[in-house]
Amino acid sequence: MKNYIKLMIAMTIMVVFMSSCGTTEKASGQPKTIKQILEEAGAIDCEQIDLSEYEKNAGISLADYESYHFYYESDGLKIEGYMSVPLSKLQDQTKSSCLIFNHGGNRDYGALDPIQTTYYAYQFQTICIASNYRGCGKSEGKDEFGGADVDDVIHLVDFCGKLSFVDPQKINMLGVSRGGMMTYEVLRNDNRVHKAVVVSGLADSFMGYEERDDMREIYKELVGGTPEDLPKEYEKRSATYWADEINTPLLIFHGTKDEKVSYDQAEKLVQKLKENGKEVIFITSDSNAHADLQKEDVQRIKEWLGD
Repeated sequence: MKNYIKLMIAMTIMVVFMSSCGTTEKASGQPKTIKQILEEAGAIDCEQIDLSEYEKNAGISLADYESYHFYYESDGLKIEGYMSVPLSKLQDQTKSSCLIFNHGGNRDYGALDPIQTTYYAYQFQTICIASNYRGCGKSEGKDEFGGADVDDVIHLVDFCGKLSFVDPQKINMLGVSRGGMMTYEVLRNDNRVHKAVVVSGLADSFMGYEERDDMREIYKELVGGTPEDLPKEYEKRSATYWADEINTPLLIFHGTKDEKVSYDQAEKLVQKLKENGKEVIFITSDSNAHADLQKEDVQRIKEWLGD
């Protein structure tokens, strides 16, 4: 979401991790620190993020937010995660909705910014959590571009379900670009996601391979071969082939002139979803922007997800 996010996150800042995590004394009835709750859910090496420099540069108040860097286990691997919590959501021990963000890119290209979950938590007024899939950032393992790394997101759903301040019936998901593919795969295999938003999402890896010469070597390396060599692997990464297995309500955004993930992919998937009676809203724009949202789109997502 390049243009709209630039104002707030495309800044050169130094993020300092603090070993002393803040308490939730500002939220009545919450006796434990957020760090303690994260650790009880399985978080490893949990550290609070100092938001002061970001707050200063962005010109906003983040007094209501606490953000954390941590690790969790997925298939025996140590996976890097981030989480931001609006403390006002924890008042009176109220369970809150949670948004899992699935980033785009591959390997370290597209790796999470330490304050990215803070941005989404601030924009959508919800708890936001995200992970660097295996082989990305400081996570162990190998990036499989929609293979076993999907487990890293499913285990993040598990993690959210263990947090005392998260409503397990309101775990939502937002995926951009490659993160859209990850989102679709999670929805195919896990019915716990309440609602999902996909922006410029990869929906057909066969089409993706053909449409972009610059991605073919990446596909070969991460998936293990070409579509001709491994058709089942590419089908696994193509929601257009199993749209009937997605039961979560979807809100999909895609630019008609997107050159990184074609509009045709989104249109094909939406058609398949509608043919199978699935709940989907499709928002298009006459733009070549990729993974980009306008201010009105952010508001639309906030209202659609609800609380």
